[in-house]
This record gives sequence, C-alpha cells and structure tokens, in this order.
Amino acid sequence: MEAATPTRPPHAAPSSSPSPSPASLRQWRPAAQRNLRNQWSRLLAAKARWLSAAADGRSHASALDMPGIREKASGKLARREEQCQSMLLSAYREMVLATAELVRASHSMRCFSKVAANSPLIRFTERQDDMNDSGDGGGSPVFKWFSVLEFENLAQELVDMFISELQLKRLLVLELLSVTFKEGVQHDASLEWSNELFDGEFNEFQSIGLLSGDSYALPKNWSAGVSKAWQPDQTPSHEVLQVYLTSWLANVNIKTSRIDEIFELVGEEMQIKLS
Repeated sequence: MEAATPTRPPHAAPSSSPSPSPASLRQWRPAAQRNLRNQWSRLLAAKARWLSAAADGRSHASALDMPGIREKASGKLARREEQCQSMLLSAYREMVLATAELVRASHSMRCFSKVAANSPLIRFTERQDDMNDSGDGGGSPVFKWFSVLEFENLAQELVDMFISELQLKRLLVLELLSVTFKEGVQHDASLEWSNELFDGEFNEFQSIGLLSGDSYALPKNWSAGVSKAWQPDQTPSHEVLQVYLTSWLANVNIKTSRIDEIFELVGEEMQIKLS
C-alpha cells in the first residue's frame, strides 16, 4: 500500500490579534521558528516514549494471562503475578507521563515578546506577560506556509489520539490490577475507575486538563457497554483477557499512518527530519 501524500491542513480562521509591524515580525520569526522546532522534537520524543511504554505494558499484561499463574496458587507464581502487576503499573505510569509531555508540548507553541526593564532589547518566551500579545505573529506564516495555529491544530490531532488510547489502556490496567488468580482468595473489588492507580496520577491529569474535581470520570463518549466492561465481582476468563490484550496490541485510537503523515508534513515545512 502506498503511503498517503501529506496534505496541508485547512486554513485556520484569521487571527484576531493585531498585525505586528514588519520590524517586529523580523525579530519574532527566528525565535518562533526555534521554539516550534523544539516543541515538535518534544512531541516526537514523547510519542516514542508512549509507544515504548505501551509495548512494555502489553508484555507484562500478557504474562498475567499465563496458564501457570491462572491455575496454580504456589508462592512463587503468586510473587510472579505481583511482579507482573507492578511492572504493568509502571508501564502505565510511563504512558501517563508521556501523555502529559505531549500535551505540554502542544500547548507551548506560541512565542511571546518580553521587554526587559531599562533595556531596548526584546526577548521571547513561551509565557505570556502581555495579554495583548497572542504569540502567533498575528497569524503570519512562521516558516513558509503554516501559521502557529496550524501547527497547534496538527499537534492537537496527535494528542487527541494518545489521550483516547490512554483512557482505553487505563480500563485494561484497572482490570488486570484488580484480578487475583490465586485459588481460594477472594477477589479484590476495591479498585474502581475513579480511583487513583498510582501516586500522582490525578495530579498529572489535573495539570493537563483531563481531570476536574477530585475524581476521574469515564469519558462521556464511551458507550454503556464499555463502561460496564469491568465487573469487579468477577474474575475475567482467559477468553475475555485475550480480547483485552488484542485491543491493547491494536492501539485502536492510534492512527499510525496519520501520525507519520503529520510529522512528515511538519518536517517538510520546517526543513528538518522528524522521524
């Protein structure tokens, strides 16, 4: 199958910020270019970190479905189960941190002017000090064609994929952390979707806008069938776990060809290689 030809995103709506003077643009553009290169490099690294953690998580989750762990209650196998669950949780934590990095990079693409006191020099920063400065050069192209907003829209498209997939992975992690395979041991039904799975998880969600209040609600766009997939009073069968593991491996919300296309498109615009 031939790779899709990269296409430019639709034109963004005209910027409402005032148009800067040609002199201001000449000062702003090199700083904006450096910042965008840095942020897209961060996105590339965070994407690789996320996918690596997802692969590790799949390996640890698969180990939990080994017949020996499921059918025997020996101390050695019980310890192996605990180790696999711990490593699965570590992989999930790494995915959360990578997602947070993706979000922060996508929100750091604007370049704001900063005038130092008693100095005629203008410096540039990711932080907005002047509310009249939108940080987008008035919607002007940063390199050749794309405005800051167009770069932001492409980044947001990437981020949305990884956030959706992280939420699906969280459902599986919750399932596997709640399972006790040892015979004669009552199933632990204490974990719920609204529980924090590791220390600081909700702080990370809060910092990137995925959490409001004190609990983490199921995504609104999930069907009732998905929200009921986790039954805390039942130990999932081998067949059910295989469905979850297959779903994990598929990365159903990650459109790899589109991600490659976006990085290729941005790389061509910036005249750098993002791969």
